Amino acid sequence: MSDLAPGHSPSTDNGTIPQSSPATGLPSPVASLSPGAPAEGGACPPPLQWQEVLQEVTAGAIHWTVDVPGSQLTGLTLGEGPPLIFLNSLGEPRELSFLLAWLLRDQFRCVLFDWRGVKTPQSGPVTLDRLVSDLFEIADHWPGEPNRLLASGLGGLVGLRALHDRPRQFTQLTLVAGYAHRQLTRTERGLARLGRWLPGPVRRLPGWQGMQRHSHRRFFPPFDETRFEFYLDRTGRMPIAPLCELAGLIATTNLTPLLPKIANPVLLVQTEGQPDSLRQASAELARGLPSVTVEELHNTGLVPGLTHPHRIAKLIRAAAGG
Repeated sequence: MSDLAPGHSPSTDNGTIPQSSPATGLPSPVASLSPGAPAEGGACPPPLQWQEVLQEVTAGAIHWTVDVPGSQLTGLTLGEGPPLIFLNSLGEPRELSFLLAWLLRDQFRCVLFDWRGVKTPQSGPVTLDRLVSDLFEIADHWPGEPNRLLASGLGGLVGLRALHDRPRQFTQLTLVAGYAHRQLTRTERGLARLGRWLPGPVRRLPGWQGMQRHSHRRFFPPFDETRFEFYLDRTGRMPIAPLCELAGLIATTNLTPLLPKIANPVLLVQTEGQPDSLRQASAELARGLPSVTVEELHNTGLVPGLTHPHRIAKLIRAAAGG
């Protein structure tokens, strides 16, 4: 991919990422994602069920696969404009960002993909270097165009390293509930070690659904259970073993020494629902980064792109000067 010349418009047949996605036939980005819910900064438009938005994204985006050493990346692009690359948190597949990408498609070329090892075969251990290399493989598709990054959790670690290693390629990072280092609990460390040998999806783990409901349900629209059920379905499908390997990567990564060297602007988004450990880690980021802006989103939880996509979209546009 890195040898593509500017202006080249590849197809999905040769394993390269398309440069843009068609927007023809997609509904207006200000349309409501839930019945009766007003869009940011305007009157309530004609309502559009969020399920319809997912269908429009699936139909209107261009899907692609890219072979990388030892694995394969799968993803899609939607919209026109400067590239905005979504970097998922641990255990969150790209489908959870479809609503947000749909809202942003008129301002950005939204690029969404899944981490190696989560849905695709892999060879050898997954390292932070490999994940950062995967990001570079995608970003190199638009030579000469600065990329913006939107990340949370594990994706934030990749994004911070990318800003450090290639500051000229990435203009800005929006980081939701991010950290440079996270201390896992004893239970999390034990699951990260033992879970690598467990078959099946995470929904089979005892107590998993109850934990998800306790941590996330109250931040979803109270009048529509279906959106939270969608969250449970998509996250519950993810296989245990590769997720635990990625969790082990989080436990052994500490980017704190790199923070003073990252000069790119970072928008650090704090959300209600962050545990104390994540709030402390976010505070460390705010102290360590030279160019950081902190915003607070109330009542959104840790997946605002799914619970309140209009609100996080407004912050992203403002950070881009739009």
